[in-house]
Amino acid sequence: MKLLLINPVSEFRRGFLRSEITKYPPLAYGIIAALTPDNWEIEIIDENFEDFEFKEVDLVGLTGYTSSIYRAYQIADIYKKKNIPVIIGGIHASMVPNEAKGYADSVVVGEVESCWKDVIKDFENGSLKKFYHGERLSLDNIPPIDYSLFNPNYKVSSTITTRGCPFDCEFCTVTAFNGSKYRMRPVENVLDEIEKMPQEMFFFVDDNIVGYSNTSKEHAKKIFQGIIDRGIKKYWWSQASLNFADDEELLKLAFESGCRLIFIGIEAETIEGLESTNKTLNARIGVDKYNLAFDKIRKAGISVLGSFIFGLDSDNEQDLINRREFIKNANVDCFQCGILTPMPGTQTYKRMEKEGRLTKTNYPEDWQYYSVEDVTFKPAKIEESRLFELMKGIWYDVYGRKTLTRKFLHTLRATKNVEASTWALATNISYRNMMMDLFGDDKFDIESLIGPYKDMFKGK
Repeated sequence: MKLLLINPVSEFRRGFLRSEITKYPPLAYGIIAALTPDNWEIEIIDENFEDFEFKEVDLVGLTGYTSSIYRAYQIADIYKKKNIPVIIGGIHASMVPNEAKGYADSVVVGEVESCWKDVIKDFENGSLKKFYHGERLSLDNIPPIDYSLFNPNYKVSSTITTRGCPFDCEFCTVTAFNGSKYRMRPVENVLDEIEKMPQEMFFFVDDNIVGYSNTSKEHAKKIFQGIIDRGIKKYWWSQASLNFADDEELLKLAFESGCRLIFIGIEAETIEGLESTNKTLNARIGVDKYNLAFDKIRKAGISVLGSFIFGLDSDNEQDLINRREFIKNANVDCFQCGILTPMPGTQTYKRMEKEGRLTKTNYPEDWQYYSVEDVTFKPAKIEESRLFELMKGIWYDVYGRKTLTRKFLHTLRATKNVEASTWALATNISYRNMMMDLFGDDKFDIESLIGPYKDMFKGK
């Protein structure tokens, strides 16, 4: 029998997919493939690199983020009309399973490891259920990934070391999908997987790779030390909270194991903004301590990618301008500047739905707007159209050549590391091209931006 797994890409906006360094293999499909019995043939169609074409198969598997789920539904409809069973899973389908069931024969709700073998068994017996509910198992159950299944054109690979988050930030889906318990994958399993990756760069997809306890930090240190001990020569980046800066030994091991950039969710530079999102950790650390944390990380040779949210319920027009100026002047090397987006399943979505503030509700087509590039709700203190116009100016400013050139030079001085500076610059350019995608502007690349500094990068 043949299983076809399809990675859908929104036809509305490509966003991050305009950049080679922000495309990652569909890791979930690697896990599903490893869980599928050997008597099945498996193929992946990846719209990151190839146009979808219908293929005769026995079973189709689809997943998608909220912004790409409409495309997933379109593809699912093609197969359903030809009486080929379709399974849909992933974070969006798990948040709105009753919607997803209208486009698939079965919906996998939650993590797939505990139930995929049941899906296959029931299919083979002609008794597919409408819903399968995955349990949150120990991460010992994540099987080894066969990276040869993925398209060879990926420049960056990916793997995972942990799942779950004890915090419940109002805008975030992590707790709803992966739970509040922080689960850690066996260190040797992670290291074996990294060794198998064909790419020289990879992304730890963890929401917080170092966690929030001494145990979780030691787990991360063992992975970093293992990379060093095995002589693995790859560069990587991941996501963490501000507590990433607290441990000098951890920072040293992270750098020596190949870390050159870390994503940190800052969200706002005011207590009011943090409180409006339930971002308790940042509020507890204190907004006046941000630059101190950034500098500790940069001193270790690692650049900082800070995420900032615009359009919080606490935001008026001046707050947006202040956040723009904070980003430009803070000791942060690259930045994600997105509009607050009420993703399904989050407390933000539930609250705004109850208050009648959602404005993009022609589902499933309007899910395409849920990508931090558009305003999908009525802001509390600003008109909806005014928020978008302000964001357009903010994006032009913070991702302009002047700002990015200045940030690049500051990163080079702070980190004293060419790779970290290059990664930060390339990340800023990726965000710039993502946002400019809204306005039809031409892209620009690293070569055209660094100009007189190109000699620094010879041989890199």
